[in-house]
Amino acid sequence: DAKHLVPNKMRDFFCTINLDQEEVFRTQVVEKSLSPYFGEEFYFEIPRTFQWLSFYIYDKSVLQKDLRIGKVSIKKEDLCNYTGKENWFMLQPVDSNSEVQGKVHLELKLNELITDNGSVCQQLVVHIKECHGLPLINGQNCDPYATVSLVGPSRNDQKKTKVKKKTSNPQFNETFYFEVTRSSSYTKKSQFQVEEEDIEKLEVRVDLWNNGNLVQDVFLGEIKVPVKVLRNDSFQAWYLLQPRENGNKSSKTDDLGSLRLNICYTEDCVLPSEYYASLRNLLLKSPDVQPISASAAYILSEVCRDKYDAVLPLVRLLLHHHKLVPFIAAVAELDLKDTQEANTIFRGNSLATRCVDEMMKIVGKHYLKVTLKSVIDEICESPKPCEIDPIKLREGDNVEVNMENLRYYVDKVFREIVQSSISCPTLMCDVFYSLRHLAAKRFPS
Repeated sequence: DAKHLVPNKMRDFFCTINLDQEEVFRTQVVEKSLSPYFGEEFYFEIPRTFQWLSFYIYDKSVLQKDLRIGKVSIKKEDLCNYTGKENWFMLQPVDSNSEVQGKVHLELKLNELITDNGSVCQQLVVHIKECHGLPLINGQNCDPYATVSLVGPSRNDQKKTKVKKKTSNPQFNETFYFEVTRSSSYTKKSQFQVEEEDIEKLEVRVDLWNNGNLVQDVFLGEIKVPVKVLRNDSFQAWYLLQPRENGNKSSKTDDLGSLRLNICYTEDCVLPSEYYASLRNLLLKSPDVQPISASAAYILSEVCRDKYDAVLPLVRLLLHHHKLVPFIAAVAELDLKDTQEANTIFRGNSLATRCVDEMMKIVGKHYLKVTLKSVIDEICESPKPCEIDPIKLREGDNVEVNMENLRYYVDKVFREIVQSSISCPTLMCDVFYSLRHLAAKRFPS
């Protein structure tokens, strides 16, 4: 959820999750609020490298482009500091300088040349090869170009690459030449040396830009390399693009509001899929193994320190291969054999109940929202007192009125649930039919 968002009037907000500049998830729009509660959970696997995990708050517009209010960006290296707990983050302003990402591949070299009149010239060769992972502009690949400059106290020589169309990974492969020093006369002392005072103050600067055509070009990032580190050696490397040095030194920004997040980030070494083929096949055979406690899926859940570590990927695997219903039925039947009282059916934290729980989160979340959202909204927007505990009643409370309010809400929720049977996901219906059949068999009365 978020709070105290600007502008300070009721607006319609939504939030996006981005890996670098790629949007991977978008919440529903929360209407007419300054402190929207999203309450959405998003689970995803990351198939590629990334630098930043970002959350953007948007003001939804019907006729114009949606307005970005602010963002929260967390470096990949810092995610471990926030994992597994709720944190409030202040929203930061969104501008081109704050959106810098990607890297550039450069080869730099100093050559010594002797001119026609015998003087020595140091020549700097800058070969800009390619860039990788440049940000998206308005959700689309950018039209990048680079400017290459040799900058010093009294010079700013600049050259420019060609514009590459619609790509975040442009291949420039262009070479630029700059004269670094020129001595007044050719001497033995200066033949293979660069004047130190010039070298100390010179630097190569590469700026990346998005070509705006009819609008202003957008800054994508820059890198700076001191010429003194080159000497007479060739130097080739990937450089991470950086914001402008004064990019975050502007006057104090307005309070844009804050966003509460609960992030859980884990990083595993995953081998190619063929390494897991044998295990996958064993897991998919689990519903047919007798007894079920000897199956690979059951054993896997027992050996994992936390059942959740095994249950979630197991449910996803069985669900994908249409094996989940028979597996839940098999482990539920094992649960029922150890159940002595009918009123304690499926009350424990067993493999069966955890599988059902994860299945409902994956399959039934949209159904739950569609079924109960209108009732919950009514309760939250105009809550009626429902306290009937004599100890907690306040002076002036009418327990009979509260009882009627509570009965009204309960009846409405129950009625919505009963009437929603036709929209209940088929998989959930199949699982619950199977569980009811097993329970009736175990406790016929």
